[in-house]
Amino acid sequence: MKINRIVKLKLVDARLYFVSLIVGLLTGLVAVPYHYLLQLFFNMRKNFFQSSPPWYYHIVLFLALWGILCFVARMARRWPYIGGGGISQTRGVINGRIEYAHSFRQLLAKFAGGVLTLSSGLSMGREGPSVQMGSYIGDLVSKWGHILSGERKQLLAAGAGAGLAAAFAAPLAAATLVIESIERFDAPKTAITTILAGVVAGAIASTIFPINPYHDIQAIVPDLSMGLHIKLYILFAVIVSVFGKLYSLLMLYAKRMYPAIRQPEYIKLLGLLGMAYIISLTVTDLTGGGEQFLMQQAEGGNSNIYWIAGMMFLHMVFTVFSFSSGLPGGNFIPTLVTGGLTGKLYALILVQHGVIGMENVSYVMLIGMGAFLVAVVRT
Repeated sequence: MKINRIVKLKLVDARLYFVSLIVGLLTGLVAVPYHYLLQLFFNMRKNFFQSSPPWYYHIVLFLALWGILCFVARMARRWPYIGGGGISQTRGVINGRIEYAHSFRQLLAKFAGGVLTLSSGLSMGREGPSVQMGSYIGDLVSKWGHILSGERKQLLAAGAGAGLAAAFAAPLAAATLVIESIERFDAPKTAITTILAGVVAGAIASTIFPINPYHDIQAIVPDLSMGLHIKLYILFAVIVSVFGKLYSLLMLYAKRMYPAIRQPEYIKLLGLLGMAYIISLTVTDLTGGGEQFLMQQAEGGNSNIYWIAGMMFLHMVFTVFSFSSGLPGGNFIPTLVTGGLTGKLYALILVQHGVIGMENVSYVMLIGMGAFLVAVVRT
């Protein structure tokens, strides 16, 4: 009897792992086109601004984008769970604090809302929506496949990890982040299902996007003594901690301030779009999350300290206001951008004082990206 019970449990686990592969496949088939459309519309918008079109084309585009944002805001009011990045909602449904009522409809709304919001130029990322779309798929598969209620959260976590893996083509990192930040590792099955789903989704992402732009960053370690390394990184950690705390406080303040503004929603969206449009006219790569701008700076870019500082603060303020709107869009990539620019600013000051060389700037930027993310997300 005991052997039969063990065999049955193993079969149930095997079924769960097989279903997690299906979750990863479906999530990849949703999150990868999501990424592709964001890149496509960003390139179209960038080409538009670089082509110096007649002034009346700008009026038409501005009004069209304003209408799009108003439409997305209306969707977010109808389905409140699709607003924001979606990671907090995913954590809530995994921990049983909230329940997805219409997963398929909300999945479509999150997909469309995220594409439209980021394509309008607001400073948001693709990773949060990808995570939540994965959790929607995990919820749907658990219902369609009649998965046991006790194992449902494993599929939700698997979908979330698959969404993040598809966004960055990094299955192991995605699984680790989801387990630490969302699921709070409490079962080996959660780790296995998340990794399996992430590997499948990451494979789809790698097939569609075979070239990872982050691989082009030349990270050359400064040739310094261990003692000097430690001193410089402790100082950098203090700087990043201060900026990370400031960033978090600004985000909380803006989230409280935005709903308190006594203006119709369409007027507030008009102000946000005006900010995004002005930035698009000057530095288009800084909009839509700013990932393109980050890559430019990591591969060389501008070495003027004051210009980098101005762009960093502009991007940070723009991100805070964009995210406070509650429209569908994540905060992961904008946080990486701010951290990377903080790292470049610190590195350029060290270069100016002859501590490191220009070839080491990108290395410090990568450290800044990771450190700033830890300071803000505390993961």
